[in-house]
Amino acid sequence: MIGNPFTDDSWPTDTVDRIDRVVGVVRDRVTNNVVLVVRGLVFGLIGLLLGISLAIVGMIMVTRGLQSLVSLFTGNTGTGHSRSVYISYLVVGGVMLLGGGMCMRRRGGE
Repeated sequence: MIGNPFTDDSWPTDTVDRIDRVVGVVRDRVTNNVVLVVRGLVFGLIGLLLGISLAIVGMIMVTRGLQSLVSLFTGNTGTGHSRSVYISYLVVGGVMLLGGGMCMRRRGGE
């Protein structure tokens, strides 16, 4: 217990030590946890945005690669560039539709 400042010579150092302990406990219990939560949110959002961006770029790459393959394999047999685009959209759309259908089947029902 902090004594009378007029009779206790160590009163200032005891008071400063007690304040320092209280501030340290508050910092350890509150501030460090808040920093961890905020870091998790920020890095999670950055990861989510990067993941979405990579998924979009990946789908574009797959579609363009499929267009090139269709044009390469059909050659000059009447399937021009515009038809290879439609074929690639049909194939990629079908694969995504099947993937979505499988995900819907596996979802938890009531």
